[in-house]
Amino acid sequence: MKVHEVMTKNAETLLPTDSVRIAAKRLAARGVGGMPVVDNAGSLKGVLTEFDILEAMKTQHKRLKMLMPPEISFGISFVEILEEREAAKAFEEIGDRAVGDVMSKDVAWVAVDETVERAIQLMVNKKVHRLPVVDHGKVVGVVTRGDILRGFFRSLPE
Repeated sequence: MKVHEVMTKNAETLLPTDSVRIAAKRLAARGVGGMPVVDNAGSLKGVLTEFDILEAMKTQHKRLKMLMPPEISFGISFVEILEEREAAKAFEEIGDRAVGDVMSKDVAWVAVDETVERAIQLMVNKKVHRLPVVDHGKVVGVVTRGDILRGFFRSLPE
């Protein structure tokens, strides 16, 4: 079975200049966990996933606090304190950033005529849920784990 037989054709894409806020709304509205990021010519530049957005939010940050030593000690000590921020505030801080700043750039992809087995190998080895599908240098779709499973069920005898 070939990738083009099971992939989602004409999948939505994002531009590197789109804002993270707009991208997050599109992901949520479509009920997908990620989208390919392409340039104006349709060439693959990366993938933006929900994980990329959550990672960029940095709801935790570290702060150094100086500990005042007792009089018998001659050094000054520091301790790291992990502080948490509200997620909505953290998202507000990254909402206007460009998708290109947050996306994953080292992206696995498959050619439209590759086998489903090759797509499965890439998904497992790279630990990804979806792969952009490329034909002649342009993104033409996406293949997900669900697409592959649905393709298997369609091909099974009843």
